[in-house]
Amino acid sequence: MQLHNEKVSLTLKAHGAEMTSWKVEGTELLWQGDPTYWGRQAPILFPFVGRMLDDRYLYEGLTYTMSQHGFARDELFEVAEASDTHVRFILRDSIETRKHYPFSFELNVIYRLIGEELNVTYHVFNRDDVVLPFSIGGHPAFNIPFAGGTFEDYTIDFGETRTLDRLLLEGPYLTGAYQPLGERRYIPLTHHLFDQDALIFEQIEYAALRHQPSGRAIVMESPQFTHFGIWSPPHSDAPFACLEPWFGHADYKGHRKDILHKEDMQLLEPGESFEATYTLYME
Repeated sequence: MQLHNEKVSLTLKAHGAEMTSWKVEGTELLWQGDPTYWGRQAPILFPFVGRMLDDRYLYEGLTYTMSQHGFARDELFEVAEASDTHVRFILRDSIETRKHYPFSFELNVIYRLIGEELNVTYHVFNRDDVVLPFSIGGHPAFNIPFAGGTFEDYTIDFGETRTLDRLLLEGPYLTGAYQPLGERRYIPLTHHLFDQDALIFEQIEYAALRHQPSGRAIVMESPQFTHFGIWSPPHSDAPFACLEPWFGHADYKGHRKDILHKEDMQLLEPGESFEATYTLYME
């Protein structure tokens, strides 16, 4: 399935409601999923972001299993609406999803082209008669270089000078500690930057992968999201980096809890809905 206007073309698949191509003025910006480095491109993280301790969690005294980043990325979505410039995918709970996530839900993923911008919207509806606990996020990967040069010619640009505190990981789990990175606007991209896995921050409204010599940048604006990850495969020379807006995060190390008491979960009342949007564009 393809969306397009005069400047932008977007190709998507119903499996995972995932982007497979994002071109601006003919330039491919989305990572093409070379399995040598990482076979995915832009998975949707739902119903949980990150890894649960031992891939398990508790709900009402029972233990459930859940793979890292949840199951939505591997499910077939229904195409509910489509035009040249927008599409809405829907995923509903099933007998199979309830084995791992015992809730009734509806997840809508909406892609819209508005001029040179791409808007990606997540809409979650609680169809159950109990509180729906979930986290959700994006994981799109972008080609580097996309404007010439090498990986090291690019920076992560936060748009303005700000205090940056990195949430630290031990393996796939948060430790509860922070690494102060000081007052800065830019972080130079190097492959060694990801030796300890993703850079994770609390709310980041603007982040860009910027080619410093030319100033060209892939920009993500995500003011609604509570957390933000930046990732490229550790200990590799992978030619891409991910910008990841999240509600929620992986478990803290050593602290398995009932899912209703997990830090930074969204708790949606019966019949209520949740919506959040992030925007991508070239600058």
